[in-house]
Amino acid sequence: MPIEAIVFDFGGVLATFFEAERFGVVEARLGLEAGSLPKILWHSPDWRLAELGAIDDEEYWRRTAPRLGLGPQIPGAEARLRAFRDSLWGDVAPNAAMVDLVRRLGQRYRVGLLSNTTARDPEPLLRRHGLEGLFDVVILSAAVGLVKPDPAIYHLALERLGTAPGATVFVDDYEPNVAAASEQGLHGIHFAGYEALVVALEGLGVAVAG
Repeated sequence: MPIEAIVFDFGGVLATFFEAERFGVVEARLGLEAGSLPKILWHSPDWRLAELGAIDDEEYWRRTAPRLGLGPQIPGAEARLRAFRDSLWGDVAPNAAMVDLVRRLGQRYRVGLLSNTTARDPEPLLRRHGLEGLFDVVILSAAVGLVKPDPAIYHLALERLGTAPGATVFVDDYEPNVAAASEQGLHGIHFAGYEALVVALEGLGVAVAG
């Protein structure tokens, strides 16, 4: 079955959120154990609730602040938390080569964005990163109440794209998400960099060149 659509994850594929060196600097500044920041941010029940849209972004940060040593009893904690959030996400930018790839693919195929995120409105996210008009379909977990690797979120993507599983490619940097997509019949690709992705797409018969 010819490929008709390619769906991309955002964090870890189009843009890099986690950088060990930068996170290490933040951990040291906050007095946190080395390597603990990703666990605090993304491996808590509160993060899962925020991803599902069960709590909003501000409530997530209110609950997370004490685990960062920035509870309300700490002098200046609110300003320090605001500065922490700015430093954490402020310099995140999509990879130019990946954006160009999505743009080229969009000339021949339907392209989608499927992200586990606390954001509910895609427009500010796309505008902030200069991605307006790039995707035919954008699905954010908090907006739909589903998170990868729930099979239902892949079927929602297929429904909105109007494509069959065998005609759809899914690209993610987290292997369980890729495995779940493959189990639903999509062509799952574990993202390991731009060059490897191009090879994998071409192996599926996708016309990558502009």
